[in-house]
Amino acid sequence: MDNQETHPFVDVIVVLWHSAPYTAALFNGLALLDYPKDRMAVHFVDNCPGDGSLDEVRRQQARFSNQPGQLPLIHIHEPGRNTGFSGGNNLAIRKSIEQGHKYSYLLNPDAEFESDALREAVAVAEQDENIGSVQSLLVLQQFPSEVNSSGNAIHYLGFGYCAGYHDKRVDIGLDTRAIAYGSGAGILYRNSVLKEVGLLDETLFAYHEDLDLGWRIMLAGYRNVLAPKSVVRHRYEFSRSISKWFWMERNRTAVVLKNYRLSTILLLSPLLAATEIAILAFAVKGGWWREKLRAMVWFLKPATWSYISRGRKHIDRIRKVPDILMLQIFTPHIAYQEFENDIVKKVANPLWKLNYQILKKVIKW
Repeated sequence: MDNQETHPFVDVIVVLWHSAPYTAALFNGLALLDYPKDRMAVHFVDNCPGDGSLDEVRRQQARFSNQPGQLPLIHIHEPGRNTGFSGGNNLAIRKSIEQGHKYSYLLNPDAEFESDALREAVAVAEQDENIGSVQSLLVLQQFPSEVNSSGNAIHYLGFGYCAGYHDKRVDIGLDTRAIAYGSGAGILYRNSVLKEVGLLDETLFAYHEDLDLGWRIMLAGYRNVLAPKSVVRHRYEFSRSISKWFWMERNRTAVVLKNYRLSTILLLSPLLAATEIAILAFAVKGGWWREKLRAMVWFLKPATWSYISRGRKHIDRIRKVPDILMLQIFTPHIAYQEFENDIVKKVANPLWKLNYQILKKVIKW
């Protein structure tokens, strides 16, 4: 068996955005990979021209220039503007697909591979063609014994969060297991599946785009899995930036409206409306009510509903899995330390769980 068969070609994609401080660690991880360097390439997409990130990438390339074979082939892409997480990654994914390569691996610029990370992720994907994505176990770069994400969870109202956050790495185990969706910080996608279900949704721009893609992968009958032996160290810090709430709230609602059947949305509508009111109150208290209102106003635009209609038609074409089976994968709880408070634990989670149990008895589609 030749190298091409045992080591399918992988394109690693890194979207740069104020990334200069993290680039040295990222390159160290690339150099240490035990995956054959001639069976992979790294694509850097400069999403913030002039911020110094691309200059630092070139400095790191020069650092390894006297060590032949330490780095894979590197491609630089300069779209000239911020194309978002979705657009930046899609630019390079399209190149990978055009060249007939088998896998695309999305890696955050503030992350670094452990030496066997890529080999282990590919090995898991190669076991079953029904696997659409493989997330590496993400550990905290600052505290490598602690987990950042052991696969992400999807709440049935569209919220997404890291599972296993701050768990001990040694407690995760080594067995591959199914997850709701993989974090875009360190995830391998099968290109043939992306061709079928579509790439990252560029309208979403940032936040929930990996959740949306993971949902579509499952709707098309494929699996998202965690490969615990594939480890990526991620310099993760939960962002408390107010501006992110516009994207998170807008995109959460958009994904729900695109991906559920209309009958499911109608059943969910009272709870969705109540949740919107509760979140608006939370936004007023947290000082980000303007961002929440902007997200709500976005749904008053005709162009928004044209976009949602196109997304729903695409889902109708690829759907093989009913909503009742998707609900079995989703969760009725939010169990994420950064969002934990008494209202969530004692009020929201119990009410969501009760509604969830009723939905599972009512929905037959």
